[in-house]
Amino acid sequence: TAPAFADGYEFDAIELARRVAASDVSAETLDRLDTAADDLAVAYATTPPADLLPRARQHIAYIGRLLDARKTLNQHRRLLVVGGWLTLLGSTVYVDLGHRRAAAAHLTTAGELADHAGHAEIAAWCLETRAWDVLTAGDYRRAVDLSQGAQTVAPRGSSAHIQATAQEGRAWARMGDRRRTREALDRMNRLV
Repeated sequence: TAPAFADGYEFDAIELARRVAASDVSAETLDRLDTAADDLAVAYATTPPADLLPRARQHIAYIGRLLDARKTLNQHRRLLVVGGWLTLLGSTVYVDLGHRRAAAAHLTTAGELADHAGHAEIAAWCLETRAWDVLTAGDYRRAVDLSQGAQTVAPRGSSAHIQATAQEGRAWARMGDRRRTREALDRMNRLV
C-alpha cells in the first residue's frame, strides 16, 4: 500500500501538466504569423521598402507582445523563429533605405533570436546579409569572411548557403581575384 502522503502528489502532477499546456497563444495565431512572414518576404521583391517597413514593424511588435504572454515551449520557439525571419526582413529593408544603424540593430536581434531558437538558417542569413551590406559599402575582404561564415553555419544546400556562396564570389570578383571568383561560382553551381 502506498503511503497516505502520496495521494496528494498525484494532483500536483496533474496540475503541473495543465500549467505546462496552458497558453495565451493559439496555433492559429502562430500559423497566421508564419503566413504573414512568408507574404512579406515575397512582397519584398516588388514592394518599395518604405511601404514594406511599417507592415514588418507591426508584426515584430505583435510578436514582442506575444513573447510576454503565457505559452508552451514549442510556441515560444515558433515565435522566436517567425520573429527572427521578420526582424531579418526588417534589416534588409533598412539596408535598402540606407539606415545602416537600424539595419545592424535588426541583424543583431535576428541573430539573437536565431541563436535562442537554434535556427541555423536564420543565423546564416544574418551573416549573409551583413556580407551583402559590407560588400555594397566596399569592404570586400570582410564580405568574403562573412560569406564564408554564413556558408559554415547554413544548412548544406539551403538557400542561405547558396546565396552566401554567391556573395563570396561577388566579393572575390570585386577584389579582382579571378581564380577564387571562379571557385566560388563553381561551388555555387554545384549547390544549385
